[in-house]
Amino acid sequence: MHKAIVPLGCVLCLLLGAGGASAAGAHQHGVAQLTVATEGNRLELELSSPLESLVGFEHEPRNDKERKAVQAMKDSFRKPEALFAPSVAAQCSAAPAEVELPGGDSKDGHADMHAAVAFECKTPAALKDLEVKLFDSFPRLQRLKVQLVAGGKQSGTELTRQKRRLAW
Repeated sequence: MHKAIVPLGCVLCLLLGAGGASAAGAHQHGVAQLTVATEGNRLELELSSPLESLVGFEHEPRNDKERKAVQAMKDSFRKPEALFAPSVAAQCSAAPAEVELPGGDSKDGHADMHAAVAFECKTPAALKDLEVKLFDSFPRLQRLKVQLVAGGKQSGTELTRQKRRLAW
């Protein structure tokens, strides 16, 4: 089992590293990056988004309303199945996502959040798609740039409020 996790983690790191280098100056409000990878019985997701797209601001929370917005965003990632729906037939379940937020105000006024979600699937052969429900929880989010590694293939696409299902 660990053999499957390590290579998958390496693939995700390479994809995120490559995307981060080319997107370093491409911080766009309303646009997030999602990497999706499958291997064995695991489905792993890595999300990177401007905080503004999720909570409406990119600075340290300055009042109760902003603190509540950050807490609500963090709480939503504790239930990844409400944000991401793998193929029902695959019978996948996830632990709460790992969410990483920047500390302090950023120097350039931009701050990103990162989240990692891992699903374990009882019937991985039935894992054929993923519905992304982030748009329902985060109205400021308009587009998701997706990198997919599944079935031995790699591809990229873009998801929107109208097109929210990723199939492989």
